[in-house]
Amino acid sequence: MRKRTSFALIAATLAVTIAAGMGFDSAPASAGPKQRAEESTRAFLAALERKDVAAVNATIDKDATLTIPLSFSGAQQPEAHFVGKEQVAGYIGQVFATMETIRFTDVRVSVTDRGRTAFVQANGDFTTADGRSYRNVYVFRHDWKNGRIVRTEEYGNPVTFCKTFGGPNC
Repeated sequence: MRKRTSFALIAATLAVTIAAGMGFDSAPASAGPKQRAEESTRAFLAALERKDVAAVNATIDKDATLTIPLSFSGAQQPEAHFVGKEQVAGYIGQVFATMETIRFTDVRVSVTDRGRTAFVQANGDFTTADGRSYRNVYVFRHDWKNGRIVRTEEYGNPVTFCKTFGGPNC
């Protein structure tokens, strides 16, 4: 398992249940599962943008996984895979430390599987800790169970990552 920061996750991991775990869920109790999933996903993205560690951690299930399927080298193997709340939260913490600002634009949320899966399409308008612009394109898949994220897949353009951060696989 590689513990390389790809930052595509930011979007994090990235984007879905913080709302339920931290009381951000603005959907009425009568809202259906799809509406609750969409609102929770949007609240999670907002928590990522605020770099709200407590809110993000409250959203991650103890058995969660986070995978970055697109490798920097072009290989079919995932670039990174994190298992369990500690590893997933650790990855997000690395992203928070590497990015001065996190902002998602042109956000589209699609909910499927009766509210159990949410997809996020967004552009990232981030600034690195050393002041450089980092503008990537993201797709996140978040699977939810009992108001927590149990599985995340983070797709970001590896070319954009490599041009900004470099690395042995770039």
